[in-house]
Amino acid sequence: MRRSLAVAAVAAVAAACLFAGRVLVVADPLPPSADAIVILAGSIADRTLEAADLYRAGVAPRVLVTRERLPRGEAALRARGIALPPADRQTIDVLEQLGVPPSAIRLLRRRNTSTESEARTIARDACTHRYRRLVVVTSRPHTRRARLILRRALGPRVAVAVRPSRYDPFSARRWWRVRRDAKLVLSEYQKLANFWLFEGWRIPPCGGLRASASSRR
Repeated sequence: MRRSLAVAAVAAVAAACLFAGRVLVVADPLPPSADAIVILAGSIADRTLEAADLYRAGVAPRVLVTRERLPRGEAALRARGIALPPADRQTIDVLEQLGVPPSAIRLLRRRNTSTESEARTIARDACTHRYRRLVVVTSRPHTRRARLILRRALGPRVAVAVRPSRYDPFSARRWWRVRRDAKLVLSEYQKLANFWLFEGWRIPPCGGLRASASSRR
């Protein structure tokens, strides 16, 4: 009996390891055309490469870049007159070097502290400019949670297709063998639980932008 329970427990753990990484990764079909490609803040190399590829493929005429809040250490350096290139500036520089013209790149001004606040910023901008379709690029294990949050923030007005970067080295099948990937998986499930229990209930459509305000623009 004990042996059977042990075998069952091992099998359950193996199944969890096998599918836990895969569940996090989603890839929506690309629309025939979109109003903009959005790069979520975070890993610059893989997300920027994917966005540049999509732009060159003619998926959308513009690329939107989001911003993160400056880390404490970086803010302290700026207070002493030392300015490091912020991540959003690096993202824009890389996009330009990958062939995206400056006229096709737009920086969303508000600084964000989480995927939720980032989604609010994107939603407010999309509703203000009356966008109908967005393609959002992020890292592979971040895609499922990002899609849940973005769809809630954008509401029924804006269709969103979330695309995992093909340049992200995350292994959905063997995530537990790489420390970085294991940390990402555990963190994502913790954040997914927070979304389902708390976060998802307080995200307003259009990022909280009043319909009357968006309709006047």
